[in-house]
Amino acid sequence: MYEMDTLLTPPLTLLKQAWSLALSKSNRLTYMTLGAIPVVLSFGFSAITSYFITTSTDLETVLTNFLNSAGVWGVVGIIALVLIGIVFAVFIGTWYTALLYKIYQSTALNKPNSLSLHLHPSRLVILRLFITSLKVGLLATFGFLLLIIPGIIITVRYAFAPLIAVTEEKVMNPLAESKQLAQGRFWQLLRRSVIPFIFYSVPLSVFQAIHPILGSIWSLSSPIFGLYFYLVFVDFKRTATPIA
Repeated sequence: MYEMDTLLTPPLTLLKQAWSLALSKSNRLTYMTLGAIPVVLSFGFSAITSYFITTSTDLETVLTNFLNSAGVWGVVGIIALVLIGIVFAVFIGTWYTALLYKIYQSTALNKPNSLSLHLHPSRLVILRLFITSLKVGLLATFGFLLLIIPGIIITVRYAFAPLIAVTEEKVMNPLAESKQLAQGRFWQLLRRSVIPFIFYSVPLSVFQAIHPILGSIWSLSSPIFGLYFYLVFVDFKRTATPIA
């Protein structure tokens, strides 16, 4: 259990700190690379999808001929390929998220921030992160199905759980730890949680409406807002004193 100290750092101060750390000379290339990875993957997926759409007649013919000749096993094969693709996408996405969290932790501690240095440690916590995120997602979904308010409460209460799963490996129950850190400070955490929406998501929508390239450029800054939320977590942990 924790005894809470309400002297939290103002969220805009943490946001400024995140930008300053991420754009420092030693971290700039790392954060630009992290921001570029989703953009490159998105462009690649869009290009492949566009190619198949423009050749939909040929693709449809190939699939029809394949299914007619392969029968049931053809259907099974296609389903298996789809499932493998989903598992691969989840694996890569979870690994990328774990890598981000490891980088955030390293940045906050002023340690070396090379991507290659964190690839293996982040891979080791993929399963732990996936299970934690799945639990949080299921609880939040259940809360939103009941009423909107319980879903919001659950989402905020366990907002730190994925971060804890990756960066606090000695913590056996990330959800319980997140709940304790948020206890008694729900509104403080909620206010800090909407900062990325205001300063990242809203401008992103505006830039996307003006031109997709502008939106893609602005999306490069997304890891910086992730670093901001990690600094929020560190601030909540700093101001939480364990009760003996």
